[in-house]
Amino acid sequence: MAVIKYDEIEMSNVIMDGASNVFKAVVIGRGEGWDSHAMRLFRLGADGQTPEHQHDFEHVVYAVFGSGKLIIGDETHDLEKGDFAFVPPNATHQFRNPGDGDFEFICVVPDRGEY
Repeated sequence: MAVIKYDEIEMSNVIMDGASNVFKAVVIGRGEGWDSHAMRLFRLGADGQTPEHQHDFEHVVYAVFGSGKLIIGDETHDLEKGDFAFVPPNATHQFRNPGDGDFEFICVVPDRGEY
């Protein structure tokens, strides 16, 4: 069993078209013995956003800290600390942080080797 201490998580800057002020860490995945899924932690800094994108797998999301927005198709949903969300497969989606503080969320996805 692996125990990951929050203070020891090392996040990497996400560099890709459409991403700004986004950081990510794979917290639990293959390295910890979970071969079927990956638990990722994202941090969106002030005015940060992920690219608008879609893929053929679902996301289960939990807002850990701060607040932000989840856009799925043409619907915008507010997310605050403690909220859960589900992004269906093939849905165009994006996470945004229009605020001036950090917004962190956990995102669990099937492991397709591309997380």
